[in-house]
Amino acid sequence: MFLRSTGSWIRFFFFICIGISYIVLRKTHRKKYEKQEDENLSNYSKNEEGLYPWEVDTDDSPEKIPTDAVRFVNNHRPKRGRW
Repeated sequence: MFLRSTGSWIRFFFFICIGISYIVLRKTHRKKYEKQEDENLSNYSKNEEGLYPWEVDTDDSPEKIPTDAVRFVNNHRPKRGRW
């Protein structure tokens, strides 16, 4: 019928094992990630206004950019083959 030969049983068992291991790894990763997230935020404290340090200055308007600022265009990658 469905699983007559030996190879079919092995293949079926293999897929079941892969599925179970995927589910177990996913659960453990999720638990570990939630714990790390709480620990990462515990390193920082809020100021008097209730904001974290990275939330204090969120103004990215063009008026804040100085007139003598250098443009940042494609400078984040390493230069390969350019002499």
